[in-house]
Amino acid sequence: MEHIAAIMLLVGCDPGSLACKELQAPQVAFETMEECVGALPSALGGAGVSKRVVHGRCAAIDPAWVEEDVEISWRMSREGGLEVDVRQVAPPEEGVVVAENAHPVHARMH
Repeated sequence: MEHIAAIMLLVGCDPGSLACKELQAPQVAFETMEECVGALPSALGGAGVSKRVVHGRCAAIDPAWVEEDVEISWRMSREGGLEVDVRQVAPPEEGVVVAENAHPVHARMH
């Protein structure tokens, strides 16, 4: 099983605006932060989003966390640019039914 230590997030924004949406990265999961940072310039250059400004960031993930128990959120700010928050969330308690159409929040914009 591959251990994930970092994830890559790409976001495309309207010029001069914080109206942004998540873009598909060529590779999302990395075994080391160094691999992710090394792949970021190529991913940004290959994003190919016309009339949009592309931002990218690598974020560390504790390799001990189980993938299903991780929540990734992001926001754009004029001061800090693309900010990514990765945190562990508690799995549902045994016997608790989770709706099939329920999805964790993967992106939050403020």
